[in-house]
Amino acid sequence: MARYFPVCLSVAGRKCLVVGGGEVARRKAASLVAAGAAVTAVSLELCPELSRLERVHLLRRPFEDRDVAGMSLVFAATNDPELNTRVAKVAREHGALVNVVDVPAECDFIVPSTLVRGDLTVSVSTGSAAPALARRLRLELEEQFPQSYADFVAVLGELRALVIREVGDAGRRQAIFRQLADKATWELFTRDGADAVRRLVRRLVPSPSGRG
Repeated sequence: MARYFPVCLSVAGRKCLVVGGGEVARRKAASLVAAGAAVTAVSLELCPELSRLERVHLLRRPFEDRDVAGMSLVFAATNDPELNTRVAKVAREHGALVNVVDVPAECDFIVPSTLVRGDLTVSVSTGSAAPALARRLRLELEEQFPQSYADFVAVLGELRALVIREVGDAGRRQAIFRQLADKATWELFTRDGADAVRRLVRRLVPSPSGRG
């Protein structure tokens, strides 16, 4: 089995194609739209949920080889294995990366089970060996990382910019970042709110006369 190189890929503004019209195709299209991709979905039949997705260019017809032109990512998500293989072959010939749903041997990449909390993304993959296990682990992580983590991460991003701007010493910056990432800071945030974390950083950041 292939060992995958984990990467978070920016697809904002990139053209991506989903071939298929069922629930799996809908999930792929929705995830791509959420990431800012320019999504096209092609299938003679489209499920109602896919038909209602906003910001998806829908082609209600059979797949044609020319559909892959200019695409960065292509998902083959039909229930026809021969068509999926054809889509993958043509897409690679046009330089696109391909995911054939449920057929790892035909994939250039796989999509892990992913938990998203704002800018926090936690992905779990078993390299396609046990997708159900990856899903179970992701569900367990949902309990550890509630929705409020989105706000927590946003505050940390805000404070990271402040620390970089005001703390000249690299070692001191890293010490502050480690403290902000500590579980105690998360507990401070959940107990007293974002302003309490901001006050903490103000105590940690040296006065202007003490900048390194």
